[in-house]
Amino acid sequence: MEGALTKKEFMKARGYSESTYHRRMKLFRNSKFREGFIAPTKNEVYIDTELYDQFLKEESAKRFEYQII
Repeated sequence: MEGALTKKEFMKARGYSESTYHRRMKLFRNSKFREGFIAPTKNEVYIDTELYDQFLKEESAKRFEYQII
């Protein structure tokens, strides 16, 4: 899968702790970008980094009340 990282690779690349990872993934899985969370099995998880980056930008815009054009 191009542009997707395993959970372990993703956590290392972003510098996330286990708790930060779970907190962010809970939001990510419940967003319109949820297709970026790929879990073919319970123990196999991939995150599409492009969709995750879009998710972060949108969350930031909501937080700072920017108008998305």
